Amino acid sequence: MNVSLSRRTLLAASPAVFAMAGGSVLPNAVGAAAAGAAGGPSRVRLAGNENPYGPGPAARAAIAAATSDCWMYPIFEEMALKAAIARSEGLTPAHVLIGSGSSELLHLAAVLYGLDRGELVTAVPTFSLVADHARAVGATVREMPLDTDMRHDLGAMAAAVSARTRLIYVCNPNNPTGTMVSGEALNEFIAAVAGRAAVLVDEAYLDFLPDAAAHSAVARVKAGDDVIVVRTFSKLHGLAGLRIGYALARPDVVTRLARLRLTAPGSLGVAAAAASLGDTAFQDLSRRSIAEARIITTAALDDLGLRYAQSGANFLFFDTGQPVAEFLGAMRERGFSLGRPFAPYRSWCRVTMGTVAQMQAFDRALRSHYASAAR
Repeated sequence: MNVSLSRRTLLAASPAVFAMAGGSVLPNAVGAAAAGAAGGPSRVRLAGNENPYGPGPAARAAIAAATSDCWMYPIFEEMALKAAIARSEGLTPAHVLIGSGSSELLHLAAVLYGLDRGELVTAVPTFSLVADHARAVGATVREMPLDTDMRHDLGAMAAAVSARTRLIYVCNPNNPTGTMVSGEALNEFIAAVAGRAAVLVDEAYLDFLPDAAAHSAVARVKAGDDVIVVRTFSKLHGLAGLRIGYALARPDVVTRLARLRLTAPGSLGVAAAAASLGDTAFQDLSRRSIAEARIITTAALDDLGLRYAQSGANFLFFDTGQPVAEFLGAMRERGFSLGRPFAPYRSWCRVTMGTVAQMQAFDRALRSHYASAAR
C-alpha cells in the first residue's frame, strides 16, 4: 500500500525524516548526528552505509505497536512477511527465507556451499563476509580483480569456475565501490555458468536505483536456476539495527539454507519490515534524498579533481590522492567518521551518504582539507 506523507505526519514520526522533507528541525550536520544518524554527539558517521533518515513513519508506528507483544516469537508474523515478499516478487512463500539481516543469509550460503572443501569464486574488493565465512569452513576462495571501471569482471569470473566451484558471489551494486553490472549482463553471466555452480547475488543496495527491477536476478530464480538473491531492510528501509533481510531461491535451496539457521528474526524487526515494505512514499523520498546527497558529493569531488567510481548505491568510493589512513584522520579532526581502507586501493575511501545537510557539511570539510594541503 502507499502511505500518504504530510509534513505534520513526518514531524510526528521523526525529526530526521522531517528534515529530509525540507523542514528545519535539524539546522546542521551535527544536529542530524545528535538525532541518531551519527556515531556520537560531535562526529557525523558516514561509515556504515546506513540510511541516515532511519525507519519511515509506517515502520516506526509498527515498531511502537509491536512492543506490547514482543515477548512472543513472531511465528505468524514472519509467515505473513514471507507471503508479502513473495507477492511483491511474483514468487511463492516457499521461495522466501527471512533472516537476521542479509548477513546471516550470506553466511548460510557460504557455509552450505563451502563445506566439504568447496570452492568460491568472488571479486576483490567486495563485501568480504561470504569469502571469510567460506574460508572458515575450509573452502577455497578464488578472488578475481575488478575491471578497469571497478565493476565485477564477469568474464574473468566465469573463466575462473572450475570443477570444484560450488558458489559464485556477485555483489550488485558492489560494496565498497558502488559500481554495478547491468541486469542484462548479469543474466547472461548466470546463463553462462548454469549447471556449473550456484550464483549468490547480493542486492543489498539495489533498492537505491529507480529502475532496480531491471537489474535484479530475481527473474533467474523464477526460471528455476540455481540462484540465490539476497536483499535487506537495513539500507533503503533504514532498519539496520533491527537485523532483518530475506533470500529468494528455489524452494529446495531455501530448505537447505533454513536447516543451517541458528536464530530467527525478532518481532520488532519483522513488524517494521512488513510495514516498510508497503511504505513506498517513504522509500521514494529516501531514495531521492540519497541521490541528492550523492550529487552534492560528486560535484565537490569533480571540483577538486578527485576520481571516483560510478555508484548506484548510498555511498561513493573515491581516490583521496594520499594514503587513506591520513585522509581518514584528517576527516575525523573535522568531525566525520568514514569507511575503512579497502585493499588494493590504498588511497581510496568509501563515504556513506548522510543527510543532505550532512553532505553539505562534508563538502565544506573536503574543500577545507584540500585547501590546507595545497598551502
